Amino acid sequence: MTPEEEGAGPSRGRLIAYGQIVIPLAVIGLPVAIYIPPFYSETLGVDLATVGFILMLARLSDVVTDPLIGRLSDRTRTRWGRRRPWILAGVPVMMVSAVMLFAPPGAVSAGYLLLWICAIYLGFTLITIPYGAWGAELATEYHARNRITGSREIFLLAGLLIAVMLPIAGAYLAGEEGSSSSRAAMAPLAWFTVLLLPVCTFVLFRHVPEPRPHELRHVPFIDGVRKALKNGPFRLILITSSLGALAGSINASVAILFYAHLADIGRAGLLLILALFAAGVVGSPFWVALGGKIGKHMAIVAAGSISMAAFACVPVVIYWVKPNAPELVFWCLLVITLLQGLTIGAAPILGQSIMADVVDLDTLRNGEQRTAFLFAFMSMVRKVFEAMGAGIALPVIAWMGFNPQSDQNAPTALFALLAMYCLVPLVLWLASILVISRYPITRERQARLRRALDRKLKRQAAKG
Repeated sequence: MTPEEEGAGPSRGRLIAYGQIVIPLAVIGLPVAIYIPPFYSETLGVDLATVGFILMLARLSDVVTDPLIGRLSDRTRTRWGRRRPWILAGVPVMMVSAVMLFAPPGAVSAGYLLLWICAIYLGFTLITIPYGAWGAELATEYHARNRITGSREIFLLAGLLIAVMLPIAGAYLAGEEGSSSSRAAMAPLAWFTVLLLPVCTFVLFRHVPEPRPHELRHVPFIDGVRKALKNGPFRLILITSSLGALAGSINASVAILFYAHLADIGRAGLLLILALFAAGVVGSPFWVALGGKIGKHMAIVAAGSISMAAFACVPVVIYWVKPNAPELVFWCLLVITLLQGLTIGAAPILGQSIMADVVDLDTLRNGEQRTAFLFAFMSMVRKVFEAMGAGIALPVIAWMGFNPQSDQNAPTALFALLAMYCLVPLVLWLASILVISRYPITRERQARLRRALDRKLKRQAAKG
């Protein structure tokens, strides 16, 4: 199977087989961002600022591993394909580190957290970099790529729903209904990943063939980096993705603390997270369709504008609704969350599809199909900013006097928590939207790129 043979995109069955592996990845990925800070600080007793520093330090390890795995994946040639061997190597790493991180056998230390958070990030890299490149190569048509990333995002959101429900179920079965970050609440995340990840990997390997790679010419690593950074559309994607990653990381790292200590809705905050991802499942098909009609980048702009307008109401809820009608706080936050949820799938779906178009431009200009390398390079930059988010938000609120184990935090500490949850992310998201609005590759330009690339490949094949 070649990309030309799959030009209109994979069948529905193949879309399902490709997308379903992200369920266990999401089940363990969301807790790393949201549950690790309260679990290791409130339950296991590691200093909150130390947790934030460790999360930042561990993320920086991906600066080395992401481009390395991406490059090696592009250059791998085996009878099983380029992507499968690396994904297979990541499965046991992910399984072991999930157990050690979310079901620790005893007392933990800062060093223990650093070791296993680095291990789980390595597992993610080994799986997600080749996996993302594999998906980008499954179709060549503009809208077909939206369908591939849309399928993946719907499964991702389903996994996120499970990630929210498993701690609730674990705490309930252990008789700890009031705790969302206890050992009993966290352990099901690990065991679900251990059981489901091998099954989903088998389904992917069995039912989704890898497209045949294009053999044009080899671009040395350093030269490849320089060429990638000269790619104008790729630079725009790097900038907008980095700003969004920083905003999302700052927001996610304090979300549970915001619900418990500022909104004062306790475990109902988990219901908001559940509503967010449920609404995302409902809204995702709309953004797939809209991206095909008005352009992927303009659909992202539309979704981001709606989301930011809703999220900007959070300070009003905290400083006006809460003092006057505290019983309405949850319902106001629910409306805001549902509006955000309906838009949450747009950027991941259409952004990954845009990256596949950028790969076409890079291949045409530079003569080597470097899908995994470009995905890895973007992932590396994103993770640096994600690391900065956790490394900024948690130490800042700790420096401002916030104590996650206290119910009597000072107003300045609570304002710092609000700023990290809402105000700072809003500014960063606005900047990200302004950048993506300048993206130049339309549906018509992408079609011209593919025609030019196909002609180049045919000439190369004729010479061979």
